[in-house]
Amino acid sequence: MTDQLPSISTFFFDDPGPHVVRAGFPTATGGAKHTPARGQELMSLIRTSIAQLGAVSGESVRRTPVPQPAAVPIDTLLYRGRAALDRALEIREEIVSSGSDPDSRTIGELLDLVALASTE
Repeated sequence: MTDQLPSISTFFFDDPGPHVVRAGFPTATGGAKHTPARGQELMSLIRTSIAQLGAVSGESVRRTPVPQPAAVPIDTLLYRGRAALDRALEIREEIVSSGSDPDSRTIGELLDLVALASTE
């Protein structure tokens, strides 16, 4: 028994348009040509498929809002006392090691830290 290799042309659609490689299975309609959905028909099929996937996954249409974390008072995030002084000293070391003049933003941060260091 001789195994014959199929012609490569049997793996492609015969209709005009973009051709997709066929998996080598015979068509369900016994050789009848299938025209893929296009335009509005394609969009309708996509919407239907998405809706069916949502139903299968158990997702409901209603969206539950995600709980937001509670607001944190800004005072709890600020340096105080010794921590503010330590941070000011870190910034000072960065300025000295860089060898350049600090910008106005850095000076503003240093002044704020000095004020916060005196609060405790």
